[in-house]
Amino acid sequence: MEYRFVALTSSGEAGHAEDWSCASDAEAIERAAGQVPSFGGELWRGDHRVGVFAGPLSRASRDASEHGDRKAR
Repeated sequence: MEYRFVALTSSGEAGHAEDWSCASDAEAIERAAGQVPSFGGELWRGDHRVGVFAGPLSRASRDASEHGDRKAR
């Protein structure tokens, strides 16, 4: 199956994209999870979004870390 992994920019816009051939969604998800860029990425199969991956500098990742910090206080 054909997939496209799209890296997200700091503003959440689509950035660099790579096209992959993988045997299944599970294989493509595993591959994507192993190379998530700083601001995250999205995995697509045609017009179907297979997954969203938060990067270490993404807003979702920052929000989760800030929420965790508040709980610990």
